[in-house]
Amino acid sequence: MFRKYVTVNHIINRLFHSYSLIMNEQSKSNTNKIVSTLDLPKDLFLGMCNISFMGNREIYISNHRGILSYKQEEIVILSKEHQIQIRGKSLYISSYTKEELTIQGYIHSLEFV
Repeated sequence: MFRKYVTVNHIINRLFHSYSLIMNEQSKSNTNKIVSTLDLPKDLFLGMCNISFMGNREIYISNHRGILSYKQEEIVILSKEHQIQIRGKSLYISSYTKEELTIQGYIHSLEFV
């Protein structure tokens, strides 16, 4: 008999996902309160991006939804709630997976649009 082992985070994530499917817009703020009160990671439970900078030369973004535009002077990334516009010089994507990406170059600005 095959048994599937599941982590606690996976179970909690599935519960929040199921719960959010039956919620209306007003009660979504309750989910934010629950996640904040329990000090749960917002990137996992609310689908928010996690963005880290390494000076002005590198940006790491996890939990993204894809690349909308890619030029040497501007890269636009889609997140759950926003588009993330990164402007600079000699920008390039040095690593990319379904969940994470790293942008390198001379970064001048990051804006949520």
